[in-house]
Amino acid sequence: MNLFVRTKLLLISLLVTLVVITIKLVLHYYFQFEPIEQSSLHNALVSSAIFVISFLLSANIADFKESERLPAQFASTIDDMYHDAKQLHVSYPDFDLEAFRLGLLNVLSQFRLGTRQERHQARQEITDLQGSYGQMERAGVPPNFVTKLKTQSSQLSNNLYRINYIQRIQFLPSATLLVWLIVGIVVTTLVLTNMSTTSGELVITGSITFMMVYILLLIRVISVPFHPSGTTMDDVSLFLIREVREYLESQKPASKSR
Repeated sequence: MNLFVRTKLLLISLLVTLVVITIKLVLHYYFQFEPIEQSSLHNALVSSAIFVISFLLSANIADFKESERLPAQFASTIDDMYHDAKQLHVSYPDFDLEAFRLGLLNVLSQFRLGTRQERHQARQEITDLQGSYGQMERAGVPPNFVTKLKTQSSQLSNNLYRINYIQRIQFLPSATLLVWLIVGIVVTTLVLTNMSTTSGELVITGSITFMMVYILLLIRVISVPFHPSGTTMDDVSLFLIREVREYLESQKPASKSR
């Protein structure tokens, strides 16, 4: 991951802050246009803006934290399903364990695509596992074991649907619009405020602008937890999915010598 990706939010926030400070300098030195006098109402305005932004940030962080748990649950369920099937194969050798292993590998391989634009990915692979459950029943596996595996397949689907929902649905779009408007109002007010000293004007305006813009960009990033690989450093990690996939690949049966 290159340096720009790792510092994109910081660089964009700094750029917006520099633009705002430049506008304020131009208004101050060339137009002497700062019609708003500093008062205690400025504190109330900034405090109100921070309160609303914090509310939206906390709501999106809750979904983001849930998104971080879902891949772990997904990987754990896959791993548990394979080990259950492996034990069943010992008692019921007619059950095709290799086909089931390949089916689970297909689910893991399509998981990343299934969390993003191609939401149909991984769902079909989960459905395809039904063929292995039918083969288990024909091999004589007791119904309660088959039912357990089917229930775990349903859990996989539930996890994937929840991920797709978080990815696509924006939390309270009206509140998001309100926050952007509030930040615009606060920044505009600071730019047009005549403070006691020029340095004080620049420091206060720049600091508040940087903080609010950075938080807005952060909210936008974490509202979509699963970004395309390499797009952002804040993408939810899928290392557990990769580890389970590598484990299942290592379980490939050795080819028999003739």
